[in-house]
Amino acid sequence: MINGDRDIGPLFFGTYKMKGTFFNKPLEWNIETVGEAWQQGDVLCGTLRVKNHGAEAAELAGSGVALGVADIKKIHSRAEGALKPEQTLTFPSQVLNPGATTELEFKFPIGANSPVTDKRASYYLSFGKDCRDAQLQVRIDPNHLYTKVLGLMDTFHRFKIKDYKAGKKGVEYKLLPPTSREMANVETLLLTFSMAGENLRLKFDFQVKKIDTSSITTKVNKESVGIERELTPREHSLGKGMINQDQLLKNIEAVLSEVKLKNVF
Repeated sequence: MINGDRDIGPLFFGTYKMKGTFFNKPLEWNIETVGEAWQQGDVLCGTLRVKNHGAEAAELAGSGVALGVADIKKIHSRAEGALKPEQTLTFPSQVLNPGATTELEFKFPIGANSPVTDKRASYYLSFGKDCRDAQLQVRIDPNHLYTKVLGLMDTFHRFKIKDYKAGKKGVEYKLLPPTSREMANVETLLLTFSMAGENLRLKFDFQVKKIDTSSITTKVNKESVGIERELTPREHSLGKGMINQDQLLKNIEAVLSEVKLKNVF
């Protein structure tokens, strides 16, 4: 059984770590990461150590660490094949002598559009014999750029985040619209973020109410309005960690103008 904990490293480094330990006699497995949460586009680094407590040499062929996405419930229920490795690293040595310890440093890049951790699924480090004896959940958060764009939508247009999840085409945020009269026809907004190289892709899916005056009795129908934007680095960034607020707001306001009520009823 795995025992995972979080440890604060030396105060002068300020480094947070995640650790996991697994015993499968005669081997003791210990995994440690540099950091406890990552964002899309980061590199997940750490070390896997194994010690042989037995009196004979132990086989290490195929042993190591892997990174992959898995259904959280399936991992908890130990379902066979729950985790499908995307990246794998194994020990170069085939055997471990009695009383000896060996370690394996790993660096797994997290793709710019890799799935984020949500209520349903997450990335896991799987380690041990055949890279699957034990699993350690690792949290992958959305690109910081997405959070900053959503901050602008909240501050300037009062759209509030209800939830987010990993979607097939990016990170999907469900937003609640403001209670202003001009946005009274908008029920929900599903905003999907993704990256195309250095370009930022925004896919707005609005659920709106529209008045139908074509029949004898006036009706209010619901329909979807989809709008997409792709912004170049110059349109969304002023440099590392700095957003181009003016250009982002200009694009957001142009999108919202397409669904705002022109004549408030």
